[in-house]
Amino acid sequence: MSIFFIILGILCLFIFIAPLPGIVFNIGSALGIAAGCALILYGIFRRKLPKKAHKALHVLAGLALAALLVLGGLQLYGTKKQPEEGQAVTMVILGCRVNGSEPSLMLWNRINTARNYLEVHPEVKAVCSGGKGDDEHISEARCIYEKLVQAGIDPERLYIEEESSSTKENIAFSKTLIEKEGLAPDVLLVTSDYHCFRAMQLAEKAGLKAYAWPARTASYLVPTYVLRECCGILYTWIFG
Repeated sequence: MSIFFIILGILCLFIFIAPLPGIVFNIGSALGIAAGCALILYGIFRRKLPKKAHKALHVLAGLALAALLVLGGLQLYGTKKQPEEGQAVTMVILGCRVNGSEPSLMLWNRINTARNYLEVHPEVKAVCSGGKGDDEHISEARCIYEKLVQAGIDPERLYIEEESSSTKENIAFSKTLIEKEGLAPDVLLVTSDYHCFRAMQLAEKAGLKAYAWPARTASYLVPTYVLRECCGILYTWIFG
């Protein structure tokens, strides 16, 4: 049995370390790597642990697994709330990391998802939302806008909100812009699939009727970002 936990820990380390060259190290990466190390250590020392320690570790592992299943299930549920065909909505495209002046893989997925919807629904207007980080040459909103225009989307349909630095600000500042421009008040949030649930929660807290149009996350990034988003959901529940 010890070898099982060691192998499981090594697999866990691989899953969370392998994507690191292509992403920013985050709390999901940290927790995944910590879990892998804990499994390996447990496999090595489990026979030397007292029974009470075994029971405590089993309880902690059970609680962690239950929390992961619940929070992961909510993330999946968040991708299912979509508007009726023909319903008037304003799209809000939530920003993500820009590498210099080019979209990261995650942002490319959001841009392409938004473009596909806008091409099929020519009546829909969109807010490109996201500020500029210290290591980014242009704002996330500007990057989204430029790539959509290059793809053939009429710039008259696009609005830019480039002051926000968090999902909460994305929603709040986009709402202000929507109201100022007299756009459809219901919003269709385009963001990564794992992020839809929390984004809709924040939108509803801001007084918006929100729907989601999820952008697919690359399979090798799913564990890291699902775990990261679990922490994000808990943080939103506790601190708003």
